[in-house]
Amino acid sequence: MKSTTTPAVNQNEQWQLNDVIVAVSSPTGRSTRAVIRVSGIGALHILSKIERGQQARGRGIFCTTLFFAFGELPALVIVMPGPNSYTGEDSFELLVPGNPHLVEMIVTDIARANKNVRRAGPGEYSLRAFLSGKLTLEQVEGVAATISARTDAELRAAEQLRKGTLGNIAARLLEALADMLALVEAGIDFTDQEDVVAISPAVLCAGLRAALQEMRNIVNASIPMEQLESAPWVVLTGKTNAGKSALMNALLQQDRAVVTNQAGTTRDALVEPWIVPVSGGNLEVLLVDSPGCIGEGASEGAGVSEDEILLLDQLGQEARVKAIEHATLIVRCHAADAKDTQSAPIVMNTSGSSVTAKVAANTGAVFPAANEIIVVTKCDLFNASQAPQQHKASDRRGDVDPARKNGLTNHAEGVIYTSAKNKIGLKEFGHAVGAALSGSKISNTGQGMALAQRHRALLAACVIDIQQALDAATADETRRHLSTPELVASAMHSALENLGGIAGRMTPDDILGRIFSRFCVGK
Repeated sequence: MKSTTTPAVNQNEQWQLNDVIVAVSSPTGRSTRAVIRVSGIGALHILSKIERGQQARGRGIFCTTLFFAFGELPALVIVMPGPNSYTGEDSFELLVPGNPHLVEMIVTDIARANKNVRRAGPGEYSLRAFLSGKLTLEQVEGVAATISARTDAELRAAEQLRKGTLGNIAARLLEALADMLALVEAGIDFTDQEDVVAISPAVLCAGLRAALQEMRNIVNASIPMEQLESAPWVVLTGKTNAGKSALMNALLQQDRAVVTNQAGTTRDALVEPWIVPVSGGNLEVLLVDSPGCIGEGASEGAGVSEDEILLLDQLGQEARVKAIEHATLIVRCHAADAKDTQSAPIVMNTSGSSVTAKVAANTGAVFPAANEIIVVTKCDLFNASQAPQQHKASDRRGDVDPARKNGLTNHAEGVIYTSAKNKIGLKEFGHAVGAALSGSKISNTGQGMALAQRHRALLAACVIDIQQALDAATADETRRHLSTPELVASAMHSALENLGGIAGRMTPDDILGRIFSRFCVGK
């Protein structure tokens, strides 16, 4: 159901709906093409001015030449007359070369074309689509969620919003409750006439119970949108050249990170969605390749001067610290050919205490904390006699050789041995991550509907309202008339207001302002 909201005079003043707005609607930075969007009353007249007399055209895509203060420019123009456009207004889009300086000059020239032309604010195109009835408020929120999505789970949740799944349910329930409320209020006028029954208490109770059950089912099966936005971070950390980037590429099965022996190549945290198996299904996590500790790990002869090492380490330090602080699970990577891996045994922390991974002073053994996994990378560099064996699940239950358990061998129980080159240990590593995150509530199966905090609050309030109406009506369920129809009607009115907030009706302007402030400019 589309929003029936129409822009009133005060809304025109508040949102400046009479202005023509212009903005870049493609990502910032260098690209082959950039998209510049213009919308509003008089937008097509502005297009005619920058085309210098080109006759008005109907809807379509055209090759054209644009004339600006800095010179001529060939471009593609997409003409979308209102009301059949995204915003419901006359609109056009320019596809021009993506040089950011050129794009800025074009936007500046268009903004100067007329006194009622200005740069768009965050989400203003979608705001106009909402106010013109092209989008419901839920669909607008879906657009915002799509823009900010980082994982497949967030994209699926955003798609549900764009499709209006919750809004359609709310609209249907709203219509059913409105029909019942109309009959309850009609009955108030005939309370002194025993032979007139607008709606019997039994029928009303049945309708209220059905609506209440459906809303409770939605709430109970839902996933808070904030949980999707806080998908577990699995951070690969370690010294430079520890094989983190190669391991990430192997796990993602794509060349996402640059792999080189040059210290400091990864200067920022690279974040990519990754699916790991968990009990009962799959889990979507964010796999993070963090910069290495250059100062500690740069090897001699790497071709990097001391000053360069310090500079690169400074650039990566903040990103590395932030990634580790945000991490749900830390994966400490040690290269098979590294000195610390060869000289210091790596063992599991059998005491159960949560300590930061460290090298024990008495044995030189590396202990992981409770939220850490130890991974030895580049195991293809082992010779045949050194090649480790992955330990079975029974080993991890404690049925292990005592000497190995006490850290007297480099092939420690609980350590994952991997080779990105030979694809060794990748499945074992995925299962280990899934086991460590098995308590997470973020599911990749997408069974529940993802609800924003605003939706959950409105549904919860609506459940309370309907329960109050039902409680008042249940006392008269076996009778012919409601004894307190006014109380029932009041609770149902409140429920309708809350449902209207979900469906996009009766939404205060301050809520609209908060929703659209999440958008980026040009959307």
